[in-house]
Amino acid sequence: MRKKSTYIILIVVLFVFFAVMFLTFGISNIRDKQRELVFLVGDNTIWTYQNKKWTNHESLSANSSLNWQEYNIYLNREKFGKYSLWHDDRWYAFDSMNNAVSLEGDFFAYRSNRNISIYPFQESSIQNYSYVDVVLKENNLPTNHEFTSAYQISFDFDQDGVVEDFYILSNVFPMDFHPEHLFSIAFMVKEGVIYPIYNDIESNYVYNGCKPYFQYFLDVDEDFTSEFIMGCGYYSVEESRYMLYQFQNNEFKILVSNQ
Repeated sequence: MRKKSTYIILIVVLFVFFAVMFLTFGISNIRDKQRELVFLVGDNTIWTYQNKKWTNHESLSANSSLNWQEYNIYLNREKFGKYSLWHDDRWYAFDSMNNAVSLEGDFFAYRSNRNISIYPFQESSIQNYSYVDVVLKENNLPTNHEFTSAYQISFDFDQDGVVEDFYILSNVFPMDFHPEHLFSIAFMVKEGVIYPIYNDIESNYVYNGCKPYFQYFLDVDEDFTSEFIMGCGYYSVEESRYMLYQFQNNEFKILVSNQ
């Protein structure tokens, strides 16, 4: 009798274990497989997420189904509304009566069968350069550099109640000084630890290089940790480079990019 009850207890324990594992990982995996996203960044960047895979689409011609669909539109980081979009040389918006709607400003739009949270943030001047100096020294750069872009964003990107600081440093496109090297660096500081995001250092060949900027912080997979879209502008190229970053295993990784 005791042996039979032991088997019953073992079966119950195993059942509970597998049930917990399924609820923890199985449902999440199923939801992720069913998740579908379309991101439109700027005039010509198209990213889609389907079957647990991000894809950058270099041409709209192969994705004509994206036209005349309703998208949630943001301009200059502010929610603009939900409109149908059609692409020619850029995106054009139309309301429910097919009246054209003007799109002026930094453009981002998405369509999804899951909730997407987009968070506001503010850029501010760097008050304490101690972490900046550490990063510059690690890259064999002097700490007395002049910058063409230097700011920080304080934002709790993982919603743990502790604010992280994101930094942008760049000296590309200098007008009144002539550095030997051009650099663009982005990093995050969390609880005193520096996490690299973007790093580009090259010799100065006059207006080469790329100036990075944070465009949107957003939660694309409902895990309460923000991904973010980073843009990088070139001096003579109209379309910026765009990259979608995610924090994985204590480092930032690019999920998808248009270049």
